[in-house]
Amino acid sequence: MEKVTKSASTANQKEKLLDETKKLLVKEGAMGLKVAQEALAERRIGNEALREAIRYTRASMNAPADYFRPALLSLCSRAVGGTSEITVPVAASLVLFARAIGIHDDIIDQSKRKNRRLTAPGKLGEDMSIILSDILLFKGFTLMRKALETGVPPTKLAAVLSTVEMIWFEQSEGEALEIQSRSNINISPEKCLAKIKMRASETEACTRIGGILGGGSESEVESLGRYGRLLGSASILRNELIDMLEPEALRHRIRKESLPLPVVYALQNQQFRTELASLISERTSTENLAAISRIVDQAGGIKYVANLLGKMVKEAYSYLDVLKNKDALSPLRLLLKALPLQSEEWKPILYE
Repeated sequence: MEKVTKSASTANQKEKLLDETKKLLVKEGAMGLKVAQEALAERRIGNEALREAIRYTRASMNAPADYFRPALLSLCSRAVGGTSEITVPVAASLVLFARAIGIHDDIIDQSKRKNRRLTAPGKLGEDMSIILSDILLFKGFTLMRKALETGVPPTKLAAVLSTVEMIWFEQSEGEALEIQSRSNINISPEKCLAKIKMRASETEACTRIGGILGGGSESEVESLGRYGRLLGSASILRNELIDMLEPEALRHRIRKESLPLPVVYALQNQQFRTELASLISERTSTENLAAISRIVDQAGGIKYVANLLGKMVKEAYSYLDVLKNKDALSPLRLLLKALPLQSEEWKPILYE
């Protein structure tokens, strides 16, 4: 009874943290997201199918992930003594870039649905989605120009564009590794983790850009960058764990994507490897998926990733201590608080 009460209490605390985080993202990211949505409504389009694709995209830009990038720029700018307003045009650009890259990822992964919502390829088809992603990319770069009108010096904008270029190549390399890792039971945990850290480069770019626009010193921008890389990596690791607890997500990972890191780690354990590899190669029934998750837990895969996640969150906190505006650091710490996953959160789900 005591364990059940403790688990329920932990879940309630985590729900409160997640709700607080979502409210923070909406508050801080609303202006940047609004500008991104308005940018998609500027030009009249004659083609009905393309017009509907853009209308659908604008209407669907209301998830926490859409607020996340502009919120992160705003928070990081304030953390070094800058303002939220100076970040808005660039933040809007990053919203559109992320949408475009997300479409590419969904096409590559053959994802028709995510979080019970249709993806762009699921709603519009692959061909129209590719055209839409092109529009988002070009509109995103056009919005960058508006940063000059809000007082961003050309030298700062050049630094922002240099950061965007850097992460674009790293994101592409990470995606290439993702494709090469698809359904590969022989990939090492080290290579899998390296791929995850590459994918986290986008979050690092957001924190660096926020620091640049806010007028942070070189050391402050560097600290924000390291915070961002760890925040992004920890967020991905949390999703790797959540995928082990949601049958549909795990099924899609096994069929169409790379295996989650907990599975990769568990496959290194010779005691469990044969049975686990056999289950992965069989039909992914609900029973098999549940068995895979339990075996991965018994092999230490979930605990391994949960510990990694906890270490990353702890390290990320340390990079906030050097920033000048101490009053603006609480929101950046809040983004980390809800990420760690404890055994009392995943055990009841696996063994209910």
